[in-house]
Amino acid sequence: MATKAIAAMALGSLSPSLRSNAPIAMASMAEPKWKQKVAAAEENIERIKRETLQAQEEYKRRQLQTQGRELASSKELVSLEDLEFLPYLTEDGMILDCSQADAKASVYAVFDENKVINYIGISRQIHPSMRLHFARVPQKCYFVKVYHVTKPSRSILELTRNKWMAESPVPPPGNTDSEQQNIWENPLDCKPLMTDEEIKLHEEAGQGPPKAKVLKNVARRIEKSLVASFDSRNCKETLRFDPKLKEQGLLDLKNEPKKPDTSIPSTKLK
Repeated sequence: MATKAIAAMALGSLSPSLRSNAPIAMASMAEPKWKQKVAAAEENIERIKRETLQAQEEYKRRQLQTQGRELASSKELVSLEDLEFLPYLTEDGMILDCSQADAKASVYAVFDENKVINYIGISRQIHPSMRLHFARVPQKCYFVKVYHVTKPSRSILELTRNKWMAESPVPPPGNTDSEQQNIWENPLDCKPLMTDEEIKLHEEAGQGPPKAKVLKNVARRIEKSLVASFDSRNCKETLRFDPKLKEQGLLDLKNEPKKPDTSIPSTKLK
């Protein structure tokens, strides 16, 4: 009772405006310490989020400034239409070697038989990359346009690729469609191409070697269709698929990098 009387006297001594807020202040002071700690932690999390967003915006701003300076000082950006169409296969049936001795990286565009663009890539080793693409999608590799960079800057390479994509009359499906991009850039997964009979065999097969054998047979079937496509293009290139990958239901060239090498070292242009 005494405590309530003291509180009432203290409240009565306040001005009317402060008196109305006094219960809230007193309630806040009366909150358990664990609630105060939770509130402080939440406030700290919000502060960190704000600071992180500010840092991200600042990073983006600096990146744009850097790209702008490189674009202003560089003469290396070229238009896709300024480059000539090169045949993907030579008259001898070999995959064209577009390598250039002093090139540190290359931007390239792949076109089909009707010269419709299908994919734009960046690679430090363009010939192995072109071999991989042909092995995966031979009927979409008829022509190529290549631009070599002797002083690589990741910004310049990526901006060149983006420029070509913007210039393209149609979006390259190998860059804009996730399923198509996966085919262009990764080993061919044969499992989605299994027939109903193959799916049943795989489900009924035991774990380990039995399932691997089913997948290997599926990969061999898809391999035959790819080899038939190579032959229809009169391709004389030696394209051997990795037998170990077949056991996983995958097809890709043996002794080749599994992906086009896009690990471009970033350097400042002088």
